[in-house]
Amino acid sequence: MKDIYLITASFAGEIRRDFRGYVEMAARAGYRGLELFDCAYGGFGPKELRDYLDSYGLSVISAHVNVEDTESQLIYLPQTGCRYIVCPMLRVADRDDAYRKAELLNQLGRKAKDAGLRYAYHNHDNDFDIYDGKTVIDIFIENTDPGLVTFELDAAWAWRAGVNAAEFIRAHAGRFELIHVKETSRVLGPEDDLHELFSKAKRGEDGRPIFTPEMKRRFEERQKINCKLGDGLINMPELKKAADAQGVQAYIVEREYAYTGDNFTTILADRQYLSQLE
Repeated sequence: MKDIYLITASFAGEIRRDFRGYVEMAARAGYRGLELFDCAYGGFGPKELRDYLDSYGLSVISAHVNVEDTESQLIYLPQTGCRYIVCPMLRVADRDDAYRKAELLNQLGRKAKDAGLRYAYHNHDNDFDIYDGKTVIDIFIENTDPGLVTFELDAAWAWRAGVNAAEFIRAHAGRFELIHVKETSRVLGPEDDLHELFSKAKRGEDGRPIFTPEMKRRFEERQKINCKLGDGLINMPELKKAADAQGVQAYIVEREYAYTGDNFTTILADRQYLSQLE
């Protein structure tokens, strides 16, 4: 892999606490650029951000934007050089809701196209929930216009749902232009649901949950499933082969947990591992 990007959601909260330090860390680790997250741009205007990142040799490939922020970000993001605006997730209540959300993606995709951007949807494990024999993401893929909507496959969240990411890409060739690269040590079970944990936690001024010692222990134990690339369930060479064959445009590292004990050495190891894949 030649061009490898890093999402600024990696190491939750770091981008808000130290934007400039995060950018410097990504550049020092040899990443091509960034996937932005949650409208956290270090206080820069769009052209200022583009110039600032350019001074480090970085570019913006994409940005994760919640649906409610889409309108404002369709104004901001094109000026940064961003190419993709990505819906990070959608909650789906039932089968009919899945079809409604697919149409919403089409509508957002049309707006993004008018603004000169490509719209994409990023999956989590819940997107593999099944309604009447079809997964949510299958409904999204089958009922969105490829000219308006592409997809960013998160390999770890697919595997956490028990789905082989490479096989899923091959089954939907041409629909994935972005790949989120991260590892997982196992498929998730009911005991891994952290909704209750997060719902009980108070939030600080930065929006991060404030955990009690017991909450923190549970959360950190769960985060350890984000293991070293190549040490988990995912056959990364197979994933790359499948993605390259169907025209993927970018590989984007997301690191939820610093398995080395240090943020920089973790993202450096990820980039070095991926750079060695043929």
